[in-house]
Amino acid sequence: MTNNLIMKSLPMVASVLGRKYGVKVVIGGKGAYTDGNTVHLPALPLECSETLIGLARGYIDHEAAHIRETRFDWLRLANLTPLEMHVWNTFEDWRVEHRLAKLFPGCRQNFNWLILHLFGNDNEQATDPAMAVLNWLLLSVRAWDVPSLIGQRDGVGSFIESHYPGLISRLNHVLKKVHAYCDSTQDCILYAREVVSILKDKLASELQANRGDQSDKKAVIGSSDGLPLDTVSIDSRRQLECLVHADENDLPTDLGETLAAKLRDETPVNLDESLRVAQLGTKSVKPIEPEGIVATKRASIALWTQLQGLLQSSVLTRSKIGRHGRLDARQLHRVSVADARVFKRNGRKIGIDTAVHILLDCSGSMRRRIMLTTQICHAVATALDSINGIKVAVTAFPAGSPTDGGNENSSDPTVCPILRHGERLHANFDMTATGCTPLGEALWWVLQQMQPLLESRKIILILTDGDPDSFQLALDAVEEGRRFGVEIYGLGVLSETINKLLPDHSRTVNDLSELAPAMFGMLRSALVR
Repeated sequence: MTNNLIMKSLPMVASVLGRKYGVKVVIGGKGAYTDGNTVHLPALPLECSETLIGLARGYIDHEAAHIRETRFDWLRLANLTPLEMHVWNTFEDWRVEHRLAKLFPGCRQNFNWLILHLFGNDNEQATDPAMAVLNWLLLSVRAWDVPSLIGQRDGVGSFIESHYPGLISRLNHVLKKVHAYCDSTQDCILYAREVVSILKDKLASELQANRGDQSDKKAVIGSSDGLPLDTVSIDSRRQLECLVHADENDLPTDLGETLAAKLRDETPVNLDESLRVAQLGTKSVKPIEPEGIVATKRASIALWTQLQGLLQSSVLTRSKIGRHGRLDARQLHRVSVADARVFKRNGRKIGIDTAVHILLDCSGSMRRRIMLTTQICHAVATALDSINGIKVAVTAFPAGSPTDGGNENSSDPTVCPILRHGERLHANFDMTATGCTPLGEALWWVLQQMQPLLESRKIILILTDGDPDSFQLALDAVEEGRRFGVEIYGLGVLSETINKLLPDHSRTVNDLSELAPAMFGMLRSALVR
């Protein structure tokens, strides 16, 4: 899977970045948020634009930086006011992103694009000089990494200076210390408090100056915009006072909240037709009954025998005798007849290097045939596991409530790994059949798991008997998987839907007696192709 292809696929971007940063990323539901361990993205359109992927990628980068670097325990102990919290967030956002970019230089480009996309708007004209102070702080901090914001920052600074003379120079003194010495969440807390203290001092000096002007009310000089200068000053003081005493709802949203809102706005009304990735869930499994084990062992031996014979010709070729290579003493008699072919060259070996992931549908419609289906699944896994160079995994869907970073009360699709790649094969394949058929969501989860595998060949085998909850989502997952070089095959039971989804790579059976030979035949052709 190439990086260019992965970066155009949101589920793969989420998987790669989550694994890279050491955090969990979940796609599904209606919210964009983080709980301190997991980054949650909402369900998004099936067709994601480059801008939307960029916003999602930036959100993952940003929240992952906070998860890795921010000491939320220190923040809780600090008990900051809403204004102090807002300023702290401005400084902390820059600090954690800067730390992440040092560890992973590639995310610096993501952050720069995001900053320009969200904040690089010269057309916005400030009307409230007090609120403009927060915008100036934001632009000042962001201009350290994106110099193209300097002009916008200076314009806002001039507007502030016309209402609060001397304020910018005092704030600049703090920003220089932030840039040079800010190295922890605690440092950001201290500098945020210092900024708010400067604003309070400015407000106090303005109020004191206002009292001194009360005796001169009659001496009013017109300003350039037609308003009396003392009226302009009174409005500015009131606005600064409102800022100092503002609550959380009065302040602008921070970067994370802005991104979350933009992602939520993209969530489709119908979640069943949106891009979602299944989450890990729980499912009760138990060993296959002894008589079932006997049947699966017999079937697996038959499959192993067939596959081994077919694979042997593609793995090994006989040694060749020629005029180059290693001397073969058994061919020295050829010298007596001037035959120089006394050297042996080892036959070329084409090793098997394949990862196979079996995706098992255990939805409610499988209830009457789940026992045989799980036995066949175990037989195939056993046969493949016994062949050198093939690693097998098995995942069942749907499972119970999400357990890995999801909301336990969520109805989002889930999967349950029965056998992971590299694990020792076991017999715990017996399970109940219940629920819907979130094939597309489950397929995306399997693709995420296969992406980091090192095997040169990757195959997904789908066992299902019904229509997916969303045919379009399943089709998109299949097409994206093939773009990444993953081969996807399917077996439909009493349903031709799988033929629509995989017209050239599937078979349909109408009777349980047809299940085993059809599955074996399809898998055999897949492996020796």
